[in-house]
Amino acid sequence: MEDLIPIKRALISVSDKSNIVSLAKNLILNNVEIISTGNTAKELLKNNVKTNEISEVTDFPEILGGRVKTLHPKVFGGILSKHKDKEHDNQIKEFSISKFDLVIVNLYPFEESLEKNSSFDDLIEKIDIGGPSLIRAAAKNFNRVSVVVDICDYELIINEIKEYGGITFQTRKQLAFNAISRTAEYDSIIANWFSKQIEESQPRRLTVSGKFKGKLRYGENPHQTAELYSSGNTENGLVNAKKIQGKEISYNNFNDADIAINLVSEFSNPAVGIIKHTIPCGIAESENILTSWELALRCDPLSAFGGVVALNRPLTKELAIQINKIFVELIIAPKVEEDALAVLIKKPNVRLLELNFSKPNINKREISYISGGFLIQDQNINNLEKKALRIVTKREPSDKEMEDLLFAFKAVKYIKSNAIIFAKDRASLGIGSGNTSRVDSVNFASIKAIRASKNAGVKNLAKNSVLASDAFFPFVDGLVNAHEAGASAIIQPGGSINDEKVIDEANKRNMAMVFTNKRYFSH
Repeated sequence: MEDLIPIKRALISVSDKSNIVSLAKNLILNNVEIISTGNTAKELLKNNVKTNEISEVTDFPEILGGRVKTLHPKVFGGILSKHKDKEHDNQIKEFSISKFDLVIVNLYPFEESLEKNSSFDDLIEKIDIGGPSLIRAAAKNFNRVSVVVDICDYELIINEIKEYGGITFQTRKQLAFNAISRTAEYDSIIANWFSKQIEESQPRRLTVSGKFKGKLRYGENPHQTAELYSSGNTENGLVNAKKIQGKEISYNNFNDADIAINLVSEFSNPAVGIIKHTIPCGIAESENILTSWELALRCDPLSAFGGVVALNRPLTKELAIQINKIFVELIIAPKVEEDALAVLIKKPNVRLLELNFSKPNINKREISYISGGFLIQDQNINNLEKKALRIVTKREPSDKEMEDLLFAFKAVKYIKSNAIIFAKDRASLGIGSGNTSRVDSVNFASIKAIRASKNAGVKNLAKNSVLASDAFFPFVDGLVNAHEAGASAIIQPGGSINDEKVIDEANKRNMAMVFTNKRYFSH
């Protein structure tokens, strides 16, 4: 057996007291002496668990409302003394310090208070001092001391104590890693909160933390490993979605679903987004969710095969019947009605998620990793207002055109640049994305619109449609091709040195054009 440390004396100081009584009773049964702090001691004594309070060890009371209770040489000396070190052992004996073999600590609930929007003063009080110090001391001395910060590890240590009479070296090392990771996460959350209090828009150091949720089958491709982590800062985030049925959610599913829910969250009316390989292939908004599905699917049913579907309304039986007619990988909705589940259960491999999302997480910052570091930016929130638009052509868009233009510009920011979307009646007709020139995206989107027309049995759905572009038209060719495909109005950011030429061309063709002065690139 590797270097096994018997557990004779434990220090327990926990904010979350779940399962602590059961754990302590098991420790007592295995002849472990328990020392505990304040409210932890009260909880144990109330449940007839023998314990000594920390003040009996330090010969000093808890002071400053509990801010100071464990910060004492007799506590930290008992934790930090090295294993089989004569000098340490002599000093421990000289100062009458007793060693701790096990430290069980969880921290003040700063994260929970943050999620509840607690007051500034309450959040300051939730910044734990003694807890992280105890954890780091015990983790540093893992050669001798076992440290437990996760309730899910209680069973592990009890089983090892029962089987071996102590904790193995490998387990102590793993527990130390868990502990250091936890304090890093805790400090990261506090530091990021503090940066907002001082309006530090470019902090000198930025920390990113996450909690392991599970291992995925593989990453973007089968030879890549992948895991899922939660940042723990939003209840309506995709990572917290409730899985109703279906196969394991894949790395690619998560990427597609995240785009899909943010897309449909842009719309107040019933909306549907169909995503394939992180690119929308159908978007629609109408007065009812079934019509929105029909219009979204009409745009590109070929690409919708194997796609991810998001709804901003509950999934009904009627809609489930229609979706079930094609193969989709995943459906996500705020609610799944029972009779809808009865339909979809016939395809048990279809992943079905329930998530109460109503708005995009506007506080979200986006991170992109590059070699040696990462880039960070604000989320691209749609705060475009109708009054901020600038009509630059002689002909103004009609009310109907303006409605479609606003719909299309909301949608275009979820399409990869150079992004183009033809839209009509608040539904996509053709989508062009990812091309290296804007005119190619226009041409590709028009081809998709022609295909959608054939699917609908109509000569040209794009006739009198509108077009949205995520960035300016650098030349007139894109506008010319859009008009020839049927577009009568265009919405774009503007800002090109050729704006006047593009505007002149629009006037020649009696097109309406609106500048947003806001670019919506998405790479």
